[in-house]
Amino acid sequence: MHPSLPTQNTLFDLPHLGVLNLLGEKGPEFLQGQISCDVHQVNTHTMRQGALCNLKGRVLALPDVIAWHGLKLILPQNLLLQTQKSLTATAMLSRVTLEPATHYHVLGFYLHDATQACPIEGTWPSEKYKLLTQDNVCAYHIGDNFYLMLVHASLLEKIKTPFIQNNLLQNEQTWHALRLQHGEIQIYPESRGLFLPHRLGLQHTGHLNFNKGCYKGQEIIARTHYRAKTKHAMKILTIETSMTLKPGLRIMTEDGTREVGELVDFSYLDNNQVVIAASLLLEHPNTIRFEDHEHIVML
Repeated sequence: MHPSLPTQNTLFDLPHLGVLNLLGEKGPEFLQGQISCDVHQVNTHTMRQGALCNLKGRVLALPDVIAWHGLKLILPQNLLLQTQKSLTATAMLSRVTLEPATHYHVLGFYLHDATQACPIEGTWPSEKYKLLTQDNVCAYHIGDNFYLMLVHASLLEKIKTPFIQNNLLQNEQTWHALRLQHGEIQIYPESRGLFLPHRLGLQHTGHLNFNKGCYKGQEIIARTHYRAKTKHAMKILTIETSMTLKPGLRIMTEDGTREVGELVDFSYLDNNQVVIAASLLLEHPNTIRFEDHEHIVML
């Protein structure tokens, strides 16, 4: 059964997300040469979502970029240290250092009704990518009335307690399923470096800026965008299976002889239902199998 949108303002505990601080005056210039979004558009009122890619143009992470108490990247905890390590050598040349901001916690928030209880006071922005900030809390709109919040550890319990008392605190699994149904995907250690941005449909999401100039992997990404013919599309589907899935699995024809796509992300629901994000050929069969699995799956 699909998780439905909350009918009340709801808070989500998201311990799987972490924060990287970029320290140094040249942080924005350094990041501009590393990430696919335009960092010059990031300010105290507006954030951006982007892709960190390798030299072959393949996606290593999909961080959010905010400017609040300095420049910060928000991304999954299991990619935090790898991202820090991959950026550090180049960052040192710009006299920029990267370090995890362990004193901040990440929460999600769904705004059903602005007249109901909210985690913090203020006008919650209706425009995507806009920020609501206070000294120890930063919230930003990621679309569809969903917000991410950076909360200083000193305020965490104060913010969470009213929602716990009213049974309005949900977990990261529910958040993931809801966001996946709205097309928001994650990169995992298993899928790090597997996908070109266009295989993930990032040209439609605002993650890619084709006017900003050079960044790591930019030449290949631009060539794909302007010269290659699109053969795949990202699709969000619900399938029924009891199989154990993993990101990056190849999706094959029913007879297993031809690849028709790849599994990007997924979230288990009830009754063996799974919502999946898959990069599929534009013309693909309705029955498939995952590599190394014998069971036939209906898309």
